[in-house]
Formats: sequence, structure tokens, C-alpha cells
Amino acid sequence: SVVMKRNSLTTAVLAGLTGVAGMAGVANAVNVNPDGLGQVLLFPYYTARGGNDTLISIVNTTERGKAVKIRFIEALNSREVLDFNIYMSPFDVWTAAVTATDEGGAKMITGDTTCTVPYIFGDFGGEQEFLDFEYVTIPGTIGGKADGGPSGIERTASGYIEVIEMGTLLEEPDEAPEAGDANFGQIIPWAVKHVAPGVPRNCDLLVDAWTDFGSPAANLPWIAGDTEFGFDTQQGASGGLFGSASIISVDSGTMFSYNATTVDGFWAPGSTAHTRPDSLIPSLASGNADTSFVFDNGNLVEHTWDFPLLALNATLTLDRLVNEYVTDEDISARTEWVLTFPTKRFHVDALTQDGVEPEEPIPPFTRTWHLDEDDELVYACEDLSFRFYDREEAPYPTDAPPPEETPPIVSPRPPTPETTPDDPILFQLCREANVIRFGDSEEETLPGATEILGEPARDQVQLGFTNFALPFSEGWVNFDLTSVDANSPVFDDVPRRISLEADNGDVIEGLPVVGFAVTTYTNGNLAGGVLANYGGTFNHRGSRSVVSD
Repeated sequence: SVVMKRNSLTTAVLAGLTGVAGMAGVANAVNVNPDGLGQVLLFPYYTARGGNDTLISIVNTTERGKAVKIRFIEALNSREVLDFNIYMSPFDVWTAAVTATDEGGAKMITGDTTCTVPYIFGDFGGEQEFLDFEYVTIPGTIGGKADGGPSGIERTASGYIEVIEMGTLLEEPDEAPEAGDANFGQIIPWAVKHVAPGVPRNCDLLVDAWTDFGSPAANLPWIAGDTEFGFDTQQGASGGLFGSASIISVDSGTMFSYNATTVDGFWAPGSTAHTRPDSLIPSLASGNADTSFVFDNGNLVEHTWDFPLLALNATLTLDRLVNEYVTDEDISARTEWVLTFPTKRFHVDALTQDGVEPEEPIPPFTRTWHLDEDDELVYACEDLSFRFYDREEAPYPTDAPPPEETPPIVSPRPPTPETTPDDPILFQLCREANVIRFGDSEEETLPGATEILGEPARDQVQLGFTNFALPFSEGWVNFDLTSVDANSPVFDDVPRRISLEADNGDVIEGLPVVGFAVTTYTNGNLAGGVLANYGGTFNHRGSRSVVSD
């Protein structure tokens, strides 16, 4: 069976992804917290394209300091473009913006004094350009990582963000501990604490703790190997974070705001996963809670999985995704959707993920990103289908019409023509963070970039934005994330997208996805010729499907 075939993958494939900790020894369950607080924040999209800037904020709602890993990831194949550590004091907020560079890439700017390592505010003038080292080969260096996709720095200009708590700091002491004191570890929370006029006491101390001074005797604890120095190992990563983002265009006068998707229970109680600032772990595959909680039609469903990554997938998976759109020319309305698959890279990237082999994706994904024998890029595309409806229930593709009323007739009756619903419309999503543009079916040409988010078309067509040309100017769309069309090349092996089996034999249908829709309207009829722009952001909705053995 398909399920058995999928479960034949070796345990080393997923076990090798964790990178930080083993299985949870204490009962804990991964969940998307509807109240918005947690240990992991997923920002589905950032952009510095088309005159847009993206503003982000991360809030620590607890009375203890936190260490978090922030990771900016480009949209095409989830290659990291900037990682570093943030050390937040109690009740702290850290803010930054992503904006364009003169070279067409993106950079992060911040005026926030919160401690980071490196200390970007103090040592880099509050700016750090995004980097291309994870998707290009640099001549004269070892370990090139070119992935066959676009190699320009512009690739960094859009993507998504993940924030992962690494641990809770010890309580802040009244005075700075002295070296050699039994409570010297409290020097870390003492150093990150903001004091008047709102600047942390000593961010340089944290930078020094990660600095190799050449002599082991001179090295401070973190670089010397004691990465839990200054942390409360009883509390571990205790949650209480939330985040939000705004995509703002000064020229257009629009702003689209959304809340980060918040995952709690990612770490088992007492877990600490503090790593150096240039480390690619912890990642979304590093969690150590192997149980998931999800709501399915109002029922709380619990599953235990062989690997924590599968528990995270379960909390994010939808079998169908729905939202609205508007493209009414009379009000200059436009709609674009963002669909991001934050765990996809661990299932499909045969170039960087140990255990992922070309053409052998880990379910529920159906294709891998790899180079074939001719060094040609093969895209990790998902063949999907959708139906959409106008606001008055009219579907497209059209459903079969009901039979017409007819008066009685003599026998034998004439044959009845066969009428069946039209097939759903098929399309592909090949990126990790996808932008879908809704357009008019009468359009003769497509723009070089989407009008709202600025996502470009590309020579590698599958890696540009996806365009839907619809005959209705407003309505809603139903994406089928489970079915694989019979005409798809992968259909014989994967007729539908399902997870690996949970311990009880259940599987979950669909794909792990986060995202939102953005819609703009323009009013050019105000008094005095004033032009008014309006915009809104709307989270995707969806349903879940758990199939029992």
C-alpha cells in the first residue's frame, strides 16, 4: 500500500534532522496555540520588493529573559539568508525592518537596543544585509552550495521568517555577580536587562561569551562549550512569545498586517537548545516533542509520532484551504495570496538535507528539489487543484446542471446526454513561500511582478509568482491540498497526499501550510481629486482530515 511504502523510509532520514535533542522523555504536545503565545513563531512572508518594507516585532510576555534564534529564509528553496541570536530581557520587545538594498537584495535594519549576537545595533550600525552563501558557490571556497535556482542577490528580497526559543534565562540578580561566585551564571540575565535610558547593561559581554580569544583560559563559557551557562535548565524553553508583521508601501499608502503563527509545545519541559549565532540549528526539525494536538471538527485529536518533525507537521496540515478574492476593476481591487510550507525543505531538498534522496521525497510532499544527471534543476512542485465560486454560489469549473422538468412522454424514452461536473482546475506550487496573483481572465499579458507584494515572474517559470485568471471578479476559492490528479506523473506512487503513519496507524491528509490573503482597493473619486488606497489582510481558513487505520 501507499502508506506502507511511505513508512519504509529509514529512521535515520528524520532522526538525522533533529540536530539538537532526542526524543521527549516528558509528555508534551505540539500545537498551534489559538491564544497566540508559544515557543516558535512562523512569519509566512517578508518582502522588500516593489517598494515594500516589512516590519516585524517579537514580544516576550514573561518575567524572565529569553534567548531566541531568528532565521530569515528565502522563498524559492528555503535557503537561509540571515540567522543570529536575540537575547531578550523580561517583558521586552524586539523590532526590525526588512528593506531593499541598492543591489536589489534585502537587508535587515533595526533601531532596537535589545542584545543580539553579533550586536547588530551597536557593532553594525543597526544594519545587516542578507547573504547568498547558502544558494551560490563562491569561487575559491570549499563547500559550495549552489542549488540550481536563481543565483542573484535579488533572491533574498522575499521569503519567510522563523523564530525559535532556545531557553529561559536565570533570574536577574540585584547586582552583577563576580567571577567565581556560585551564582555567576546570573551575569547573563543581569547583562541583558534594560536600564535607563532603555539600553541593556552590557551586550558586549554576550558577544565576548561567543568569541574565541585563542587561549582556552581566556574563553568565556559559551564558546568554551557550556552553552547552558546563564540559563534556567529547570524551566527550559518556556514559551510566552508572540510576533506580528506589517508589509508597508509608503508610495502606495498601504499597510498589511498579520500575526505570526504561534507553535507551543515544540520543546519538552526543561529543554534548552542554545546554539552559537552562526549555527543553522535549532531549526523546525529540532523539536523534541513527539506528540501533537489538533482540533478536527471540534474534536481534540492526539497523535504520537516516530519523529518530532511529524508532530509539527500534523499541527500545520490542512486537507483543503479556503479564502476570498476580489479583482473588481471598478474599485481597482486586487488580491494576492501567500501560501508557505515552512517544513517543506526537510522533506524535499535533496541537496542539503541528509537522507532526502532525489525523487524520494518524505511524505506528504511528492517531489524533490535536486539536480539531475545533466545538472539541470528539477523543481519540488506540488500538482494541486482548486474550484472557485462567485459570491452568489456559481461555481467554476461549472457543476453539472440539474435535469430540466419535462412533461410525460411515451416509452421508449430517448437516451439522456451524459453531464458531469467539469474537472477542477490544475496548477503547480513549486516554491516554499508561494505568491498567487488573482487576475482577470480577459488579461492578454501578465505583469513582470505582482502589483501588491512585488513578487517577480522568472525565466524559470515555476519559481515565479502563480497567476490565476478567473472569470468572476469576486468570490472565494477552495484549494484541494490532498488529491493528486490522475494525470500527474507522481499519481501512480502517490494518489493522495498523506503523512507517515502515527503510532496508532492514523494518517493526516494534506500539506503543512501557513499564510494569508492581501487585498487592496483604490478610490479615485474623493473630493479635490484625492486618491485613497485601502488594504486588508485575511488569514487562510481550512479543514483537517484524519484517516484512521
